[in-house]
Amino acid sequence: MNVILIGLGGASGNILNNIAEDSPNDFNYLYINTDKKSIEDSQIEKKLHVDVKEDVDIKDSFKDITNSILNHVKENDKVFVIAGLGGVTGSALLSHLGKLLKDNNCSFVGIVTKPFNYEGKARMEIADNSLEEAKPFYDKIEIFDNQSMFQYAQKETTFTEAFKEMDTRIKGYIESQI
Repeated sequence: MNVILIGLGGASGNILNNIAEDSPNDFNYLYINTDKKSIEDSQIEKKLHVDVKEDVDIKDSFKDITNSILNHVKENDKVFVIAGLGGVTGSALLSHLGKLLKDNNCSFVGIVTKPFNYEGKARMEIADNSLEEAKPFYDKIEIFDNQSMFQYAQKETTFTEAFKEMDTRIKGYIESQI
């Protein structure tokens, strides 16, 4: 079975990089972001830049890469869309990618991370609104709450180690769905 992990935005880029580091050949990967530097720095081979022009909505700019996305997806039996919610790219494009995949009869699941409590109410509202907007397009959306990292991290666990553990949990979830 061919499986592709599509990452939307910066947080997902980190998740994809960590999964690919541990399992470079287990999945196909596609990283989508508005941040050109993040795309350049990513170890993921297949990348798409959403080129947001001044006075142009990110959702309109996304339309420019839809054919490229579908070309990457068509070779795969299952698609997992990964997005960190609460910021810009993942939150803004989660529903649009879901609609694109659903309209093209793809088999796909969403995986999202939600902000830490300390990131504030505004980011959590963005995350919650994005999630509600995306739900009609996804067969399933699995939520990983960043705050939960504090439940399994030890006192001496670094932030980087905690995020890698979260990414390992996300990878485990993906493997359980294949």
